[in-house]
Amino acid sequence: MTPSLVLIPGLNNTRAVFDQVVSELPPDVLGIALDNPALPSVDEIAQALLPALPERFWLAGFSFGGYVAMALLAAVPERVQGIAMICTSPAGESPAAAAKRQVALEAVAQGRYFEMIDAQAANAFHPDSLGNEALMAARKAMVRDYGAARFSAHIRATMSRPDRSTLLDGRRPTLIVSSSHDQAFTPEVMAYAKAIPGAHQVLIHGAGHLVPMEKPTELARTLADWVLAG
Repeated sequence: MTPSLVLIPGLNNTRAVFDQVVSELPPDVLGIALDNPALPSVDEIAQALLPALPERFWLAGFSFGGYVAMALLAAVPERVQGIAMICTSPAGESPAAAAKRQVALEAVAQGRYFEMIDAQAANAFHPDSLGNEALMAARKAMVRDYGAARFSAHIRATMSRPDRSTLLDGRRPTLIVSSSHDQAFTPEVMAYAKAIPGAHQVLIHGAGHLVPMEKPTELARTLADWVLAG
C-alpha cells in the first residue's frame, strides 16, 4: 500500500505552501496537504482535521503546523506511523514569545495585518529568495487567502499550546528538519532533536524559515527518503 504523508502548514500559510513539495514527491508516496481551520486551539484544529486523514499516516508539521501535528499525535498516537517536525518545536510558548504574539494581535485589531506580514518577509526568507518575484508573489497570494481572522485564531492557538516534548520519545520514526537561515527556529532551538532516541536530523541549506517554498525539491526528497526507509 502506498504510504500517506500528511502535511500541516504553518502560520500565514494555506496548504499552498506545500504545492511544490507535493508535486516533487515520488509516486510511491501520497502527499496530502491540509488547511488549518480558524480555531483558537491546536487541539480543536487537530480534531477538525481528523475526519480528512487516512486510517494510518505519516505526519509532517511545518512551523505552526508542528504544534498541530503534536496535537494529532496526542489524540491518535496509534494512527501516526512517523512524525516529521519542519522548522518547529514541540515545546510550549515562552512568556517572551507570548508578549510578541499579543502585539501581533493588536496590530490585526488595528487593521494592519497585511502590512505587518509584508514587513516580515526579510525575516521569513533567505536573502537570496527576496529577489525571486514569483516566490514573493506566491507568498503574498497565500497570505491573502489565509487572512487576518485565521491569523488571530492561530496566534491564540499558538499562545495556549501545551509542551508536548515528551511525546517525541523515539517510539516511531522521527525526522527533524531545519534550515540554514531560519531566524525563528535557529540551530539552538532545533537542538531538542538530540534528546529524541533514534531521531534523524537534516539541515537544508540556502533557505530561511519558509523552506517548503524556498527548497521544495530538497524537502520533498528528505521526506520521501524518510517515509520509504520506515
